Amino acid sequence: MIDVSGLSEGEIKNKVNVLRQHIDHKEREIKNHYYEMNLHNKGAKDLRGKRDELHEQAKVLKDSASGYRQRRDEVNKKIAELKKQREEVRDRRSGYTERIGELKSLRDNLNNVARGRLESLTNAYRSELEKFSSADISLEYEQSLFKRLHELGERLEAIRKANEIHGEIGEIFGKVDEFHQDLDAVNALIQDMAAESQENHEAMRNIYDGVDEIRSRADEYHKRLVEIYEVTKPMKEKIDAAKKSVSEARAELDIYLDRMKDIQLSRDERKQEEKHVAAKEKFNKSGRLSLEDLRLLMENDEIKFGQ
Repeated sequence: MIDVSGLSEGEIKNKVNVLRQHIDHKEREIKNHYYEMNLHNKGAKDLRGKRDELHEQAKVLKDSASGYRQRRDEVNKKIAELKKQREEVRDRRSGYTERIGELKSLRDNLNNVARGRLESLTNAYRSELEKFSSADISLEYEQSLFKRLHELGERLEAIRKANEIHGEIGEIFGKVDEFHQDLDAVNALIQDMAAESQENHEAMRNIYDGVDEIRSRADEYHKRLVEIYEVTKPMKEKIDAAKKSVSEARAELDIYLDRMKDIQLSRDERKQEEKHVAAKEKFNKSGRLSLEDLRLLMENDEIKFGQ
């Protein structure tokens, strides 16, 4: 609390003038800072609007890209399922091809045993059987024919089995061919889906490239906005400091003004007292009073008409 009791009226008036000048100067300073800040803030508002608009555009595009990504992932999932099915078909085909290899080996071994076609071996067997059935052959020749018939019988049995196996191989080849057709169909479907997946991926990437470009522009606006904030921040600090100085000066000014009011009040009271004394002396000497003198005497209970 400032002690102003020892100051003269002139000193107080001088202090009041100084404080008022200080307040006036600071208020002009605040006004100038506000004017300059408003210019910058107008630019900042424009930049903020452009930045936020670009962010909204990027958000819309990103949502669109999410749709392409979702479709791509769904297609890729179907492709993975088809590839799994293709591997299952390949495994089954591999089992059949392995069986074909085993049957071919068995058939070739039987063909090596048969060493001839079914028709020629059958004719040879019949011919040898007719000879064996003849009554007038020697025992030695009969034994030779029996041996020959036994050999031809084994060869006939081998060629029959080889032919059966050959037929089975043909049936398996038919099934393998069906597997080939299924694999071709699955491969074609996978290729079509892969192309669809790639289209969705490229569309997504193109959108994300656009998002990156928009964000880059938004970042540039944000950078310029931050530069404005860096300029206006010291101004705001100066405004706050000036406001604080004005507030402190007004508080101090009120103290001096209150003191001036007290001084003025004391002066007025002295003047009134002087007028009162003069009116009283005038009344005592002459008994005559002006209206102002009468008022003063009545206020001080010097004259009471009731008495």
